[in-house]
Amino acid sequence: MDTLDLELFDMGGEWLVGVLRNAPRLPSDVRLEINQREKPADSLIRSILDIRAGGARRCYILFRRSGRSRQPVGRLWLRGTGLEAEALPVRPLASLAEAAGALGEKLCLSLVSFLVKEAAPRFGLLARGRDTAALQGLLRSLATAHLPVVYHADLSKGKHYVEARLAVPDMRPVTILSIGEDGARVTQTRPVEISRIANGDCLQGLFLTGQDGQPLKNELVVMIQADRMLTIGSPGVRGTSLKAFLGRIAPYTPAVHMQLREALGGLTGPDDPFGPVFAWMQRLQGLAVKASAEAAAPFGGGIDFAVPCGDAGIFLRGWLWDPHKAIERFDVVSAYGEKIPVLDRMIRIDADKVGKHFQRNGFPQLKEKPGFVAFLPMAKGARHGLQTRAELDFAGGVKIDLLSPVSQMTARQARDLVLQSLPRDRLTPEIFETLYHPALSALQADCLAGKRIDRVIAFGPSPARPRVSIVIPLYGRYDFIRAQWLRFAFDPDLANADLIYVLDKPEDAAQVESLLRGLHLTFGVSCRLAVNAENYGFAGASNLGASLAVAPMLLFLNSDVVPMGTGWLGRMLDFYRATPGIGLLGPKLLFPDGSIQHAGLYFIDGIVKWWLNGVYHKGYRADWPAAGISREVPAVTGACMMIARDKYAAVGGISEQYVIGDFEDTDLSLRCRRQGWRNWYMADTALMHMERASIEGHSSYSQAPVDAYNGWLHTTLWGDDIAALQAEIAGGDSRLQVA
Repeated sequence: MDTLDLELFDMGGEWLVGVLRNAPRLPSDVRLEINQREKPADSLIRSILDIRAGGARRCYILFRRSGRSRQPVGRLWLRGTGLEAEALPVRPLASLAEAAGALGEKLCLSLVSFLVKEAAPRFGLLARGRDTAALQGLLRSLATAHLPVVYHADLSKGKHYVEARLAVPDMRPVTILSIGEDGARVTQTRPVEISRIANGDCLQGLFLTGQDGQPLKNELVVMIQADRMLTIGSPGVRGTSLKAFLGRIAPYTPAVHMQLREALGGLTGPDDPFGPVFAWMQRLQGLAVKASAEAAAPFGGGIDFAVPCGDAGIFLRGWLWDPHKAIERFDVVSAYGEKIPVLDRMIRIDADKVGKHFQRNGFPQLKEKPGFVAFLPMAKGARHGLQTRAELDFAGGVKIDLLSPVSQMTARQARDLVLQSLPRDRLTPEIFETLYHPALSALQADCLAGKRIDRVIAFGPSPARPRVSIVIPLYGRYDFIRAQWLRFAFDPDLANADLIYVLDKPEDAAQVESLLRGLHLTFGVSCRLAVNAENYGFAGASNLGASLAVAPMLLFLNSDVVPMGTGWLGRMLDFYRATPGIGLLGPKLLFPDGSIQHAGLYFIDGIVKWWLNGVYHKGYRADWPAAGISREVPAVTGACMMIARDKYAAVGGISEQYVIGDFEDTDLSLRCRRQGWRNWYMADTALMHMERASIEGHSSYSQAPVDAYNGWLHTTLWGDDIAALQAEIAGGDSRLQVA
């Protein structure tokens, strides 16, 4: 059994830290025991090889004793596979501030690095001022020199920038610790060399994370860099403003600008309150786009756009001209300084202008298409990184830097651009999974984040106790509203309905308000108009409308669905209440020519690589016998579907994962089935439906393969359930047969 000399120090708050100057190799299952088999409440053990001390193995032991422990620490035991070592304190317990004299400067610096980088984040040692006094005392004794700061800017939201003038530049990584009686902040970063000054000195820039607003009480700021520790500034001194900082760096070269931006981005995480300021700085001081497009050169490249996709990553489109296959490396460097390889993630696309530009010099034709798109996942998040750099390495040591434009797009614009990035004939499940979905799911979530109704306008008094709330989303096409009202106005059932129109295109609010006001004055039907703050798509608008509902039943109705008579609503309500275990109910829908548009939905495979929705008896005459029977069906259309409000809430409403509108109805139908409820088609009520007329005016829908993406997503989420359901049909379940 080994006996080891232990230097033991009191950190306060029941925490002790020990140092073994000459420690054994520790097994992975090493554990700590105190005195006679006492187990610590918390502990962390780390060993390192100290090259500066001739390769000696050092060991740091941090532990916290239970509040019930009263016996002083007489010895520690390290036990594990092949190890049983006894560590004895070499002197009485001392405070951590005394470690500098006991251990020496270099070993103390290593101990501080262990406490700050590993122990503090794991145990929250420095949070809210806990246990800072002992460490602050040690830092004061170690940091005997000062960093020669010549400029300090408080950038807001806890971010600071300092410039220092040094005789010899030092680009090694640094840890900056801001510590006071009421808390601490730790920054790990790298300096940026800004310029050489006339007398040969070097000007360096450093970013750090500190306190936002008032400085920490009795704040000490130190920089730990390899084997030295320096104090920065003076406690309580605040620097100049963000505006002054931007003026300060304006004369610096674009390369320095980029380094400073990436260093600052390296301190800005996804949830950092400084993120919006970081994005604003990029817009305000966007660097010039950089490409390599010399027609006489044998290679080139450029980035058309780099779109942040929430916190998931970057969607990139660009081009490469490389007829000789000379590219060895292509990495994108985000505004956060994160580097991501691109070559294995690219999907090649046409870029005719690039080919025409380069082929004038007579170089060989490309074997691949010059354009590309790629989605680059990022560990740190990309939300506030609006300008992206790329590094291209070619054979022979040629290196090229590229720089994208600053992204000025909203989440909706970015989503639509991603959707249109590939032609429909290139789309495969693999491309959806690796390219489209990571980008679109993040952008769709951003489009719906904070969704809200801007205002609600009432036309007439609402019924006191409505039997059903009818939710009708509106977008772009409003000519069907008049046709609906011609039926609503003369149907007694509508007098006891809570009619809610949801306008998903707020810029048309004046037009729609005027239309509904005129219809109300003409026909006397009461309704409400909810004007959304932004465009949220079918699901978002429907869910917002449902949030206003007061009736126990919900009916989701498209604006292009027009009743063909009276009494239809009462019959649907009666059918729903008389059918045990029902989830969704959909009526018969007819095309304007009288043929069947909907008599229940099922699922079709074999046409594309994902399940499609099929319609029972679509295009058959309205009186087709099989369509005249009310029965259970796998799903019903969202054009007209009824559900109890409590069941709607139980399944989480209409899914908002799908873009703009498609497959939300079958998704809801399948969630009802998963709850054990069944979906029904009702044959003795018919309405007319101008299919897709209410959505095809949406430019983002009509110009992009939205249906293909939504179909793939629907199959990804529900493929197993659909296959099992279709197997029931194939197996002869008469309730679900396609008659």
